[in-house]
Amino acid sequence: MNLDSVRAHPAERTVVSTARYVLLPLANLLTGYSVKAMERKIERGDWQEGKVWRRAPDGRILIDVLGYQRWVEGPREAVTSDSRGREGQKMQLPVQIDLALKRKKEIESDGKATQ
Repeated sequence: MNLDSVRAHPAERTVVSTARYVLLPLANLLTGYSVKAMERKIERGDWQEGKVWRRAPDGRILIDVLGYQRWVEGPREAVTSDSRGREGQKMQLPVQIDLALKRKKEIESDGKATQ
């Protein structure tokens, strides 16, 4: 068998496209988000049912590739998690870190006052 007969000719290019709705393992390959990360986004409500994902008739979760792209390209205000900062606003620290920093400042100021 000759390799030239196996290779596609320039006029015979094949176009491959993905389905609009894909299962989580394929969505992992397309988006880079792990299956667990996508499940968390769905559980927390970051991804809304009917917009970014759907449930198939057999009960499995399907990611809407177009919905995911809209979510990625959407406004920053659409991010629902409180831990993520918005443009022009100071990002809030977790409570434990914030308290530790305040305590450190208090100790430093007490040390300066006694000197």
